Amino acid sequence: MNNLSLPLPLLSAPPDAIAFYRNTVPVPYAALRADLAAARQALARLEALEVVLFDADAYAFLVWLIACWQNGQTALLASDDLPGTRAFLPLPWVGRCEGSALPDWSDGMADAPAFPGLAPQFDRPGLVVFTSGSSGVPNRIFKAPTQLYREAELLHQVFGNTLPPDTRFVGTVPHQHMFGLPFRLIWPLCAGFPIISEPYRYPEELGRLSAAPHVLISSPATLKRLAQLEAFSSPASFLAAFSAGSPLHDSVAAVCASRLATRMVEIYGSTEVASVMHRIAPGGIWREQPGVTLALDEHGCLKIRSPLLPDDNWFQTQDTAVLEPSGWRLTGRADRVAKIEGRRVALDALETTLLALPEVTEARTAPLYRERDEIVAAVVLSDTGHAQLQALGKTRFDRWLRQRLSASLERIALPRRWRYLSALPYNAMGKITTADIVRLFERQALPPVTVTARAAHEMALTLALRDCPHAFDGHFPQMAILPGVIQVDWALRLAQRYFSIEGRFSGLRQLRFQRILRPDDQVSLTLRFFPEKKEVHFAYSSECGVHSQGWASFAHPVAAPCAAT
Repeated sequence: MNNLSLPLPLLSAPPDAIAFYRNTVPVPYAALRADLAAARQALARLEALEVVLFDADAYAFLVWLIACWQNGQTALLASDDLPGTRAFLPLPWVGRCEGSALPDWSDGMADAPAFPGLAPQFDRPGLVVFTSGSSGVPNRIFKAPTQLYREAELLHQVFGNTLPPDTRFVGTVPHQHMFGLPFRLIWPLCAGFPIISEPYRYPEELGRLSAAPHVLISSPATLKRLAQLEAFSSPASFLAAFSAGSPLHDSVAAVCASRLATRMVEIYGSTEVASVMHRIAPGGIWREQPGVTLALDEHGCLKIRSPLLPDDNWFQTQDTAVLEPSGWRLTGRADRVAKIEGRRVALDALETTLLALPEVTEARTAPLYRERDEIVAAVVLSDTGHAQLQALGKTRFDRWLRQRLSASLERIALPRRWRYLSALPYNAMGKITTADIVRLFERQALPPVTVTARAAHEMALTLALRDCPHAFDGHFPQMAILPGVIQVDWALRLAQRYFSIEGRFSGLRQLRFQRILRPDDQVSLTLRFFPEKKEVHFAYSSECGVHSQGWASFAHPVAAPCAAT
């Protein structure tokens, strides 16, 4: 590292060397340096020591981030720019996002005086990331730029010394998190490898890559979809594929290693401690990263010392492990133990028992604490399971599964409620949160939603109707039809989720139901918000055409009366 602790290529790489590929167009270092200088000036005009950074474009994101660090500013990383997130972070927002103070560093770039007090301080917290807390309130994790640069050096030491200099880094994971950021952006930036800016969210998109050598930064969820493709081909030469966020099953790793013709490297780590161990999947043993020391506490949970932590203290985890002669073996999570009616239920063991059934391909369980404490289960069925579900019906099939489990589990551990899904609700990092599982069992639960397009005041969503069977329960017994009142309710709740709508719902107009909606319909929902009128237009449609549409109005908030003077 240089004396300013900046990535060396930013200072020494030739101006015409390629730093990024942005929509397949090469971006040389000369352009990157010019953009950094302009972004520093734009940030200085804000006169803020802290800003919130969100930009879906990896190149723009990295320009803003490095410019913040050069100015001595701290960037708080947001995972989205939804109204709730913006309300949670009432600071200046930077990047191409809703409500941004600086949508682009080239916007109105007159010379600006430097903000007094801003100066490069690479050992102070220059980054804040958020991780889920046990109370449900996100915890702030502080990182100094030097911590990320040090991790990049260690990653290159372990994995990068044999990579040719023209190796391109491509990712299917978001760059706002502490796997995508160091692996997809900071490591290649520090080592001088070109970075592909746009994310490749679906494995089929990897077929668009060029024939150059590539390193893939991915997640178990995407790799599983890659393994399930009937056929896959790409002109790219993959030199390595990295996976983190949740366990990578050996069967998936074996198929992906064959299809990509490369080594599959699984990473164990966390937001707080960065990368801790790695293994070559399938079948490889876990090895510590350079400088990492591991130990077990009295409960069999890992304790970690790492050069990537801010001090030399032990960091306590809830991950259980066993040290065997050949290396470490991860065994689960100590905090995945639920208390049901005063009895302890190991959710990992319950899921292992479920997965042993030929009718089940994926399963996730969670405790539900309401009028009574109980276990709930979200399950993806095999073809055999689907056939049995159709033959028995849901109620009898639920009971049948409980009977199958009762041979090896106590009664208290048997799930009382079940949801049969086409896919589990993985997030962008390939993780499944307890909150997402519990949300499936809400009395008025929304169906799983995928955002397919978005603009400032317009959203296009796809809805998995068959994964929300409760919406059809008790309605039209002779034929499962989604009631109109539920369609309106979903449209209103999703509009309020994605748009900053003040005031309460006040009425509907031009409401039309043109076609029925069945559980197997592939339906999309388009929402358009007109802030000046405080109205939302919604339309459900499929390949058959429009199913329903209408306008929803929201009342303007009534101002409080002024006190008499």
